[in-house]
Amino acid sequence: MALKVVRENMGVVFTPVNEEVYPNSSGVLYPRVIELHHAGELNGLLLATFDHSTVKEPPVVPVMSSSDGGVTWERFSSVEDTQNGFGIRFQPDIFELPVPCGDLPAGAIVLAGNSVPLDFTSTELSFYVSLDHGRTWQFRSSVVKGGPPVGQNFGKPGPVWEPNIYIDARGGISVAFTDERPHDDPRYNQTLALTRSEDGGRTWSEPVYTVKIPDRAMRPGMPVVARMGNGKYIMAYEIVGKPDCDIYFKLSDDGIFWGDPALEGTLAATKSGLHLGSMPYVLWVPQGGKNGTVILSAKREGEHLGMRDPGFYHVNYNYGQGEWHRIPMLITYNTDNLQAGWSMGMARLGKDRLIQLAPTPMNGRLMQITYGIGRLETVGE
Repeated sequence: MALKVVRENMGVVFTPVNEEVYPNSSGVLYPRVIELHHAGELNGLLLATFDHSTVKEPPVVPVMSSSDGGVTWERFSSVEDTQNGFGIRFQPDIFELPVPCGDLPAGAIVLAGNSVPLDFTSTELSFYVSLDHGRTWQFRSSVVKGGPPVGQNFGKPGPVWEPNIYIDARGGISVAFTDERPHDDPRYNQTLALTRSEDGGRTWSEPVYTVKIPDRAMRPGMPVVARMGNGKYIMAYEIVGKPDCDIYFKLSDDGIFWGDPALEGTLAATKSGLHLGSMPYVLWVPQGGKNGTVILSAKREGEHLGMRDPGFYHVNYNYGQGEWHRIPMLITYNTDNLQAGWSMGMARLGKDRLIQLAPTPMNGRLMQITYGIGRLETVGE
């Protein structure tokens, strides 16, 4: 048995206006999408968010909504940086709590993003909460703070990047993130870390490292964690420094302990050696066989640059163990543009649909947030 994703629809979530975004930016990047499951009459509503590089300062995080399964979208709300006043400038991640945590009920929407001042002197992963299913937002805490948002800025404090929110097996809110602060040790460049909260995001544990490779040339980044059908967790990430920013993964029983951080993890490669490169996203769906399917996306496949029509997901039918396979992807775009495919969010809709969001070129510079929707089928039964 295997998974087949049958494309049903493609369209646009959001198109930036050239005059409203910085001229050296792509306008939008880094989309994320969720479907509400604990929202009463709003169950089934989709919420999406992304970077929006507006010249209006401070920038806000746009939250878009769809009430027709992802076909049409409208502005739903905005997340303002009410704590620092800098603006949540980069890498928002949005998540609906499936269970209560601390004083937050199931159905609370949480969002983490990078609060960065206009002079680019610091980074801070800020945590916001919505108790009305994404309409209004309140600052709750600072998850972690870092130095200027400049990679490999040795000699200065390292930045923190790219939060990813999930519920671990103990019921805590976990945030996986990229941490460049250890680069003051000459053994390290960029690392992956994890912090967790058991009081609804009011306070956070001391970060622990999940991938901390003692090789100055290796830069693991962009972690995304998914819980699989067996209750275990998979974390996918890129390693800049590998030939194609290769996508690796680790497995965990509880989403907290990920093994020896000095180990790179496992390359998600097919039997013939094909692998994905740059900016992964991962999720598990129950279709595809008795163990369901792990679906892994990334900007490109191996060293290929050019049109992805179709591009390919890499999928695994045994909870991340063993062989990976290729199936056609929902989104089409040209990877020759650096920002195209810059971290593509995915979510399962209802019982048997998949939605994927991606930044795709609308001209030589600007991206738009494009969606693809497909039906999930188990074939070969």
